[in-house]
Amino acid sequence: MQNNGFIDIHSHILPKLDDGSSCLSESMKMLQIALGDGISGMVATPHVLDGVYDNSRENIGKAVAELILANSGVHLYMGAEVRISRYLAQRISNNELPLLNGKNFLLLELPTYVLPPIVELENIVKNLKTYKINPIFAHPERNIPILNDLSIMERLIGCGASFQVTAMSITNYLGRRIQKATFKMIQKGYVHAVASDAHNAEKRPPILSYAYKITSEKFGLDEANKLFYHNPFKIVSGADIEY
Repeated sequence: MQNNGFIDIHSHILPKLDDGSSCLSESMKMLQIALGDGISGMVATPHVLDGVYDNSRENIGKAVAELILANSGVHLYMGAEVRISRYLAQRISNNELPLLNGKNFLLLELPTYVLPPIVELENIVKNLKTYKINPIFAHPERNIPILNDLSIMERLIGCGASFQVTAMSITNYLGRRIQKATFKMIQKGYVHAVASDAHNAEKRPPILSYAYKITSEKFGLDEANKLFYHNPFKIVSGADIEY
């Protein structure tokens, strides 16, 4: 595995598995956009939300294999964006859920409007860590309780969690409040990776370069490289990330 481009650790590029790509043609367009933007690897992370998107390690793996056959130029890795629940470690042990590239990071999604009690979230993180699974929470800047109280992030980081923000949050595509919150999270050291969270080729494409440029200008090249290159590469490699 070579670190010669962006690694996008969060994308909904697999066709017809969730609210992302609607067909193979759409997925191929997204891959071409990614390649043109300097993305060398993408983790396919369809939603896993019981009763809504009942994806499993098996059907995700099959979809990734099919897309690899049709794709050239971008390395594809298997993963999932899993809605947080109490029994994640057991489901992973049972081979029901995929870790990012089969290593030791699990991409988690929190409910947007109402969180479980912070102590319960801390216990879930601690339980995963006892199984040597590293939880990385997706797009905290788009979560209402966290937007109102960044100390939630600090407490979860203290238990061993990490956080990934969305490139479009940095570029102001998702609104000024979200952009300001994202900048504050980066400034406080609460962000460990940036990803596209791409869903399609038009409104939510896999583009990281513009957010990388803004991050470099605002926080320096070292911080930008950590969030866009070094940590994403370490995540798909199963190595310890930079905090």
